[in-house]
Parts: sequence; structure tokens; C-alpha cells
Amino acid sequence: MRITRLSEGDGSGPELVCLPGAMCPPQVFERAAHLSGLAAIGLGWLEDEGGHDLESIAARVRSAIVGLPSVILVGHSLGTPIAMLVALQEARAGSTRVQGLVLANSGANTRGHGDSAKLVERIRHDWSEAFWEAFIARCFRTLPAGPLLDELRAYPQRLDRYAVIEAILSQQTMDFAPMLQALPRVPTAIVHGQHDPARTLAHAHEMVSGIAGATLHVMDTGHTSCAEDPVGFARILQAVAH
Repeated sequence: MRITRLSEGDGSGPELVCLPGAMCPPQVFERAAHLSGLAAIGLGWLEDEGGHDLESIAARVRSAIVGLPSVILVGHSLGTPIAMLVALQEARAGSTRVQGLVLANSGANTRGHGDSAKLVERIRHDWSEAFWEAFIARCFRTLPAGPLLDELRAYPQRLDRYAVIEAILSQQTMDFAPMLQALPRVPTAIVHGQHDPARTLAHAHEMVSGIAGATLHVMDTGHTSCAEDPVGFARILQAVAH
């Protein structure tokens, strides 16, 4: 699993482990991680070989972070259920490594997800630069500029379309609603972009109501809150860390 160093931090406190959405590079977290002052890595969970069902991906994430004594798991879109699975697997193993959760632009399941089924068909039959551009436009209310936009455009070329499909189909079979109460009792922030075309505020409220002590943060963003408002997202990261 490719590990990208996003920020160095000051060496104190838990490390951010950032899990981007499908077809999004870890760099979507980079600016927010830097502004937070926390050490952070991003995991390219679609780039490795092996099964791409969410359980298998979560197991590989756990292997990738085994050397870190304490972490805050930060998920965006499809990275959010992966983060929840990692937290659940850690808790079942008796580990206290997970010290916080930031779960952004997702939900406990895909009921009411705006375009999940259509997305799979587009990936299967129209894996091309035109599709990748349309996907980026869907993920951002306001497109980023500079190196991040370049990376967003280049990233899908490094992926196997069938790995992407397997991960999305695996997400469609899972319902975390009955499992939310089993997540570790750690500081947890649920982030929602009020202009998100894929996820609704109802998805965020379901997460908040199911996770003890979780806080809701509605941002003036689209589907990629971490990159669209890195300053606001950094504040949420700091609040969970402290």
C-alpha cells in the first residue's frame, strides 16, 4: 500500500491516517493536514494488489499502520467506511491505537446515495479522460487549482478500473448502521458538505445519532470538504486531536 507523507507535525500526539475516496489521491488531505500542525500520512488503498473488498482493504490498512502507537483515522467518501472498518477491527483485537475518527462526506450505507450504481456502469464502460474529468467535477463544488488538480487528473490512470468497481460494489453490500455503536469511544467528528451531490444531511445525521459523542460539522463545500475548505477541516482535525 503506497504511503504518502502529507505533513510532519511536531512529533507529539496521534498521527493522522488519511483515507481518500475512490479515485481520489491522498493529496486531497495535504493542505488541511499541514494547517492542522499534526503529523499525517495518506494511504493509496486502491493502488496495491489483492482483494479490493472493504474488509481486505481495511486489513491492509491495519498492517500499514502497525508501527504507529496512536492514530486518528480520517476518511473521505469511500475512505470513511474503510476507516470505520479499521476502527472496528482494531477494537475487536483489543487495540487502543485508534484515538479519534473524522468521517467525511459519506454515510453508514449507500441507501439514498445519489449516483453509486450509475458510477459503476460509467467506470465499467467509459474509463477515459472524459469520465475522469466528469468525476472530478462531481467531487468538487469549486475545482482546485495547481498541483492538486494535476494530481486529481493523473491519479485514475494509475488505477485498475476493476479494483475501483470491486470496492464500490463491496460498499453497496455493507450497512454500518447496526455497528456504529461498536466503534471505539473516541472523539469523533462527522463532516458533511452542504452542497454535496452524492450525500445528504440525512446520511450525516444517521452517523451522528449512531456514534456516541459524535459531533456534526456542516461545511460550505461539495463532496470533498477536506480540500475545498482546508482551513475549516484543519480546525476539525485539531479539535479531535485535542
